[in-house]
Amino acid sequence: IYAENSADYPLNINHMRVQKPFTYRHGESTFDKYTDATNLGVAILRDPNGFIKWENGADIQVTYKIPDSTWDDWKDERVVTGRDLDPEGLAVINHECAVIGDEHMPAVLMVNPTTGEILSSFVRTPDINPDGTFNGNFLSTRRDKVHCSIEALEADECPDVDSTVVDNSGYRRHDKSGGYEGFTLLDDGTIAAFIEKKDGDTTLGDEPGVRVYKVLPGDCSSGSAPTFDSFIGYYPFEPNAVKVADVSVIPGSSRYVVVIERNGFPKGHMFPAPAMPANNLCIVDLLDLDEDMVMRNKRCILNYHNIDDPWDVDGNGIFKYAQTQVTNEAMIVVDDYCIVAGTDTNYPWMNQFKLNETDVEFFQEVSDARFMVVCFIEPIFNLKHPFYNPTVTQNDSTDEPSASPFEFPSFLPSGPPSVGPSDTPNVWPSETSSVGAVLFSSIYFIFIATISFFMLI
Repeated sequence: IYAENSADYPLNINHMRVQKPFTYRHGESTFDKYTDATNLGVAILRDPNGFIKWENGADIQVTYKIPDSTWDDWKDERVVTGRDLDPEGLAVINHECAVIGDEHMPAVLMVNPTTGEILSSFVRTPDINPDGTFNGNFLSTRRDKVHCSIEALEADECPDVDSTVVDNSGYRRHDKSGGYEGFTLLDDGTIAAFIEKKDGDTTLGDEPGVRVYKVLPGDCSSGSAPTFDSFIGYYPFEPNAVKVADVSVIPGSSRYVVVIERNGFPKGHMFPAPAMPANNLCIVDLLDLDEDMVMRNKRCILNYHNIDDPWDVDGNGIFKYAQTQVTNEAMIVVDDYCIVAGTDTNYPWMNQFKLNETDVEFFQEVSDARFMVVCFIEPIFNLKHPFYNPTVTQNDSTDEPSASPFEFPSFLPSGPPSVGPSDTPNVWPSETSSVGAVLFSSIYFIFIATISFFMLI
């Protein structure tokens, strides 16, 4: 079972400082190619109050099996592992309170991000009717322990079940690696929770986009669980993108968020390739929906595979950069201008280009977790920017632009119209999003981090 989703790995939250020296080459100053990131602390996720239990009586992994005696203390503390939860969404409310989005069920729960203490039981994701109302059923996956017998769990023999078991259980089947990836705290204190995908081993494949739910956090006291308030709508992908990698709110907004999409690129280094990159950074209005509840006001502003480097930050003589690792699974808007983006190693399936170590100068680039900072010359993440069309009627409750579509500044062409999943012509196609990156004169700073979160120089 330990080979299945890191069942022998203690889940943890890392508090990181990621910064890069940069001066616009003032005084012709240059800096090292790679910069250290600083690990400010690690919080091991643990469940001392026994909140994490399944409806069939199942418990967390350490109650059934631990790797060796070095885990005895962690067993007593009820440390959770990758067999219990797959936490790929995190919305931090404050230093002592956050909401985690899990992929295994999928579900949401409260946690103290500083201590790692789990503060609530998990809350399952409600299924919806065609009109978006909750229908009383819930999503589930093959890794959900509710489908395992207690005897099988005690014998450590149930890493997952067959799809038919989920179908026959009454739950709505979703892919075991398709739960919450994009997860962000909005300005009004609620959470926009994006289901990662609608392909794979799922029954959601015919929906017009990935589901986005509105989640209300608990009150941050022990035992106070989050709740699902409503279904917001469907998020539509750009051509060839199939997954939501991460989501981050536009500062001060309760309706505009930034989404990074991805697919399965790369799969080797021989071209023509099985897949081409589809890593587009897009801004979307959560509240502007068409008649099918699809978000129709969306613009893509950056392609991770066509990023300008006009100051040659990494000193390689190339004025472009491509973030090519397969799983760009972390992104946060940090101010009006910049994002920080991080990769998942997808361990043990690293080196997706299948390169030989002797053939490349910086082999760690294909095998580790790393961060980059991308900044725009224009304050594109400020609600007062013309991009958000501030001339329209304001929403009294949010003081945000409430009409669509986005208004492009004169220096940024919108590109040719495309037809989205709902035949709406206002989606900026991915093939022109790189033009936006060029005209914004975006700059990037690249870091490389090891799995232990120390940066390589």
